[in-house]
Amino acid sequence: MASTSSDVVILNYADLVEGKDLSAEIAKAYGPGGLGICGVKGVPGLQEARKKLLPFAYQLSQLGFETLASYERPEATYCIGWSHGKEMFKGKADMAKGSFYANPLWDDPAEGNEEVRKKYPYGASKNVWVKELPAMEGAFKETGRLVYDTAELLVKHCDKLVQSRHPSHGSRLHELAFTKSKMLAGRLLHYFAPSADASPDENWCGWHNDNSVITGLVPALWLYEDTGEEAPASAVSGSGGLYIQGRDRSVIRVSLPPDCLGFQIGEASQILSGGVLVATPHQVRPLAGKQERPICRETFALFIEPQWDAPIGPPEGVGYDSVLKEEESELIPPLSKRLKITKDAAPVIFGEYLGDSFKEYYNLNN
Repeated sequence: MASTSSDVVILNYADLVEGKDLSAEIAKAYGPGGLGICGVKGVPGLQEARKKLLPFAYQLSQLGFETLASYERPEATYCIGWSHGKEMFKGKADMAKGSFYANPLWDDPAEGNEEVRKKYPYGASKNVWVKELPAMEGAFKETGRLVYDTAELLVKHCDKLVQSRHPSHGSRLHELAFTKSKMLAGRLLHYFAPSADASPDENWCGWHNDNSVITGLVPALWLYEDTGEEAPASAVSGSGGLYIQGRDRSVIRVSLPPDCLGFQIGEASQILSGGVLVATPHQVRPLAGKQERPICRETFALFIEPQWDAPIGPPEGVGYDSVLKEEESELIPPLSKRLKITKDAAPVIFGEYLGDSFKEYYNLNN
């Protein structure tokens, strides 16, 4: 089933800026009956930033193995710099995509604190930039800032919705993800064109929920793998890209308009909102069927998260049962298994929940 823009809530950037009441739209997008994603159109500078950054994902993939290996950072659990084939999926190294990770706002989010960096390497490590592509750093930071600033506007509206249901919530989403956090994961992605003998049921990315408060998505760029030229819309329409499991368990292809930033709600928001906002499982698939020429996909995602040592839990007076009411347990590791809720239902440390999630996804996929 292919989703269209009429199925996905599309917000106007101007309405976010002006503070228009968007509670109904936010509830439709992110509430228990929603897809967990919305689009924001009219974002100033989006098209220019997209065209500047995304080709670097392809250019990275064309650098030699030794060059790319020099930008791997195993001490950061491959969550900074280049990563290809380091994740495991179904017992095999995941070679379907290559990723370059960096924090677009803070080159050293730990501000020199080596103890913090050692404890939370996946969130507090220093950036590394590719010398062979000197313009990539500026494009990465520019696009990251654009997504971050737009997400901040959107999250303030999410807070208003949650506060209307749970007055004790205040503005905790914004406070924990923006005011008090430097934990950002920008991910520039190159999805390699499937090989000629690839199984038709192979996916570029397995089912998962984001752990973030919110994740920003730049509209994908589809290129011919052999030349790097942009593939025409006629060659990439109808299949491939982002798929979401709807609340009725149907699998839906989500195709956002190219002039929209996408924003998926993450599990940190589900926890902090007491289940008012609910994350949805999603995956990325290649184009269906055999292509005349191999086609790859370039995109950028920004995971906006609470600080690594931030305690997160539902609003005062709301139990974890409300958080787990919409729990998915077949496609992904159950949230209840990753949260490590104590007998007194105390808040959990975000960085510890994130580390436990990494382990459970690894166990599920191997």
